[in-house]
Amino acid sequence: MFRILKLFNTQLAYFAVLPAVLCGGMATAIASTELIYLNETRLKMSRSEIQAKNPVFLRAYEQLIEQANKELKKEIDPVTNKTVLPASGDTHDYHTVGSYYWPDESKPDGLPWVYKDGQFNPISNSAATDWQRRKEMLDSLGTLNIAYYFSDHEKYLEKAGEIVQVWFIDPETRMNPNVNYGKAIPGAAEGTNFAIIDWTDIGKVITSVQLLERAGLWNEQNKVAMDKWFSDYYTWLTTSEFGILEDTRKNNHGTNYDYQAIGLMIYLGKIKQAEAKIEAAKTTRIAAQIEPDGSQPLELARTKSVNYTVNNLWALARIADLSRRNTSVDLWDYERETGASIKQGFEFVIPYITGQKNWQWKQITGGGAKAQLNKLALPMVRRTELLLGEQIVSQDIGGYSKFNAMETLVYAPDF
Repeated sequence: MFRILKLFNTQLAYFAVLPAVLCGGMATAIASTELIYLNETRLKMSRSEIQAKNPVFLRAYEQLIEQANKELKKEIDPVTNKTVLPASGDTHDYHTVGSYYWPDESKPDGLPWVYKDGQFNPISNSAATDWQRRKEMLDSLGTLNIAYYFSDHEKYLEKAGEIVQVWFIDPETRMNPNVNYGKAIPGAAEGTNFAIIDWTDIGKVITSVQLLERAGLWNEQNKVAMDKWFSDYYTWLTTSEFGILEDTRKNNHGTNYDYQAIGLMIYLGKIKQAEAKIEAAKTTRIAAQIEPDGSQPLELARTKSVNYTVNNLWALARIADLSRRNTSVDLWDYERETGASIKQGFEFVIPYITGQKNWQWKQITGGGAKAQLNKLALPMVRRTELLLGEQIVSQDIGGYSKFNAMETLVYAPDF
């Protein structure tokens, strides 16, 4: 499942700290006026609703601005703030511990840690490593990006620029453009390919950079620095052993890999490569993952089968959106000769959402399958309909009420 780089030389260092906290040439980015990772057609619809004083959209806008104002006051927490070092000894290397790995209770030292599917180890998102600070950084950028888009107040974009500068440009605090030391397994591996999925939403960084350039708030030095970082990360993602291995995963890991890679290709002006990657997804993702009835066996086999079914469908939908808006390939309407398609994947989950069928696979968290279908699957289906402008469900199944402020503004539901 993963390549072992080498055994930890300092295995016990984890237990001294963690229990307490229980190459390639640079490509040039395209000069695009349209945001790659956000559908501006939907954003403009929301802007119109705000201008028309639609109370739902006004409330969402006010809530978003309230959160964005909180983001302005937060201290930036760079990758170099970790207290547990990766095997490289370099604080600039992104470093996390496998989320579903736990000390082996049968061993005196607990090593090597063992895998427990779906059982999240709270140590893995502590401040000692980088999982939580990476998440908070991306969440902050997402909020600030949208707050600026709708308010035109540069203070939000300036804060986003400061975050990008600290995380990816400043020599003292920047992250190295790889995730060689993510999802480490104490006693077994200093890093695994599974950390790549942590960066599925790298598009939020790209969006910040695009908005900064569009607003004239990004100088040439910063642009060159970020283009190089994205180019170096893309090279690592597509040529490193971990990157190549993650690309071969046949489940949601492979799909989320594609979402990253395709967006980076588009940003770096590699449109032909992006189109080739999307074409390949017809075989590597749709054919490999989705049965003719729309089921996803690899996701259904997990202990959180609803979560992973939803995760993979959403990744496929977002790739379909990327491809429609930025390339000549239409993945959404593609259907295998067997009948397998992204659409069929959605058709599979609909009767479980509506209660016509009972979910028969494991769901060990979130109150069980029914609760998670209502919480995760229903709003995901509605987001997809809005994102792609497609009707997936013939009857009114609701779901918009579950949208938070960000989702309301990004997807512009028809209340």
